[in-house]
Amino acid sequence: MHPKIVADVIDKLRQVGGALISDSGTDLLRVNGEFTAALVIARCRQTHSGAFRWLIRLDAGLSPDITVAVRMSTNNETPLDYYLLPKLDMTFEKLMLAEENAVSLDTYRFDTLDFFFGMARRARIAGAA
Repeated sequence: MHPKIVADVIDKLRQVGGALISDSGTDLLRVNGEFTAALVIARCRQTHSGAFRWLIRLDAGLSPDITVAVRMSTNNETPLDYYLLPKLDMTFEKLMLAEENAVSLDTYRFDTLDFFFGMARRARIAGAA
């Protein structure tokens, strides 16, 4: 599933006018020469008590500016939601997410990647007077 999600994100970034360089060995994306992003898939796991959990591994070696964590639905077939995790605020190598999390994490939760695509969107700036 990871290659398909990466390809979909790359296609959408290009549709909004983003210039991309993708490292085929690491899947690290350089967007518009301004920031780097890594995509990770967080599969859903059910605990013995019946609660759902998602483990997100942040790649400290790549050190992307933003980690786009795709939290999968309970059947692990479709994305449930997305977390845009900035390097500046992520001091852990692993995060364990529950269905509801503290505001310090859910601040970064989005139902779609529209906000992320907006970061890559290019806009014309009118000439100076």
